[in-house]
Amino acid sequence: MQTEKKIHGVVTTPLTVWDSKGDPDKEKTKKYIRHLIAEGVHAIFYPGSASEFGLMSTEEQKEMISLGIEAAQGKVPVLSGTGHNSTKHAVRLSQYAEKAGADAVMLSLPHDPKPTQEGLYMHYKTVAQSIKIPVFVYSWPKSFGVEIDPETVARLAEEGYVHGIKDAADDLWHMAEIIRLTQGKITVLAGVDPTCLGGLCLGADGIMSSAADIVPGDVVKMYNLFRDGKLKEAAELQLLLLGIFKALCTVRDRDSLVILREGNKMLGQDMGEPVLPSTKDFPPVMLENLRKELKKLGRLK
Repeated sequence: MQTEKKIHGVVTTPLTVWDSKGDPDKEKTKKYIRHLIAEGVHAIFYPGSASEFGLMSTEEQKEMISLGIEAAQGKVPVLSGTGHNSTKHAVRLSQYAEKAGADAVMLSLPHDPKPTQEGLYMHYKTVAQSIKIPVFVYSWPKSFGVEIDPETVARLAEEGYVHGIKDAADDLWHMAEIIRLTQGKITVLAGVDPTCLGGLCLGADGIMSSAADIVPGDVVKMYNLFRDGKLKEAAELQLLLLGIFKALCTVRDRDSLVILREGNKMLGQDMGEPVLPSTKDFPPVMLENLRKELKKLGRLK
């Protein structure tokens, strides 16, 4: 396996635009992806969790893998989402992504049934042995209900089976331990908004932020400020961006992707409507909170 392009900076997971029949609207989705790239993001992860990959049929998943690669037009690296609870299915999707031209694949942790650490190790090793492009781990314990130990990540990295990880643990300890144990062998992406700047300070190579799906230019600015050594200014902007994140997650059992979609509409993006089981039965205060935060960033008057 070879790392074709170093993944770094702001990596975003574009939303999928759905049509009135609940099918992916390919043209509008491509337009949205290109908007994110024009705003300066350094790579895209598509289709991923925010893309509602799990709501697609296998055929749709393949179509959207190809769409993400086509939409990027070679301007930024594309990490294709090929995660699945079945290792065999994940292999097939990853092989498809490789043939379609993906720069890397990113696989969410298999979680039903919940595997042991050895099962996780074998899952990623098996996928890696089936393709020649880099494999990234996507760890989100809060959503998947399973966590990959830093020692397992280090083992996979040492043996050359994974080239990176999106770590979306709610605290910095897990990411810090991965960075410490892997010693620069893999790309580490801070995968949840509150840990973005802290992760960069600890040595993460980049960030994956929910806010980047609505105000990508501001997230890129924060990353660039950090890269240029302007830590105070980066911290000030990070705190403003956390207001966006909090507005998306005001009510924990609500669908933040629906709010994210509505927020993009406020900024003039054509995002379609939610697809079931997502619904728009959220309190109006959630949109009002998001509107206030967008005003603070100067994105709305």
